[in-house]
Amino acid sequence: MTLVMNNMVDKISNYLVDNVISNGEILDSDEREILNFGVTRIVEDIPKYIIMLTIAIITNTLFELGIVFVITFFYKTFIGGAHARTNFICLISSNIIFFTPILISKIFKINNVMIYILDVLVFIFSLFVIYYIAPADTEEVPILKANRRRKLKIQGVISLIIVYAVSLFFIKGSDIKEIILFTVLIIDICATKPIYRLLRCKYSYESEEFKEYYNAK
Repeated sequence: MTLVMNNMVDKISNYLVDNVISNGEILDSDEREILNFGVTRIVEDIPKYIIMLTIAIITNTLFELGIVFVITFFYKTFIGGAHARTNFICLISSNIIFFTPILISKIFKINNVMIYILDVLVFIFSLFVIYYIAPADTEEVPILKANRRRKLKIQGVISLIIVYAVSLFFIKGSDIKEIILFTVLIIDICATKPIYRLLRCKYSYESEEFKEYYNAK
């Protein structure tokens, strides 16, 4: 099944690059590789998001999924994280990651005192992840420059503070607070080494190709 999905994505991506984007123009190998990589990422993600939206509509959790999407885009952009090696595993893991905070909020009703305690613990863990790990890159999309990494760390802290400020001062419903809290926690966890090992993913500094350039000025 994974092989079939990969072949289908490759065929669609190649067709779009050669017949739509380039419009018949002959591209050099490097330019075509860059274009094909970007198009492939988009094509791979389309079925994933369609399935997520379908599940959300069926389970009447579209609003909650929207919150997870917003927090993920606003925070994960700077934190990074592991990526699955195959489209099928990516599809499964993405649905688990996106729907777990929603499921927790539906099953467990946490009182305000406990939410504030968990907020503090997750905030401390998030700062640890940002300082020691973020931005958690991969071999496929390495982030090597020290200045770039430092900038992303600072932006990660700022985005974390904004997310927490919104949750604490503007969100009244405890269910939404739980979703925000556990979305941040899952994003943090996905940047750690155990998840990289689980998904057979590597940080750029672990790659023979990039480790000597890691944190270069």
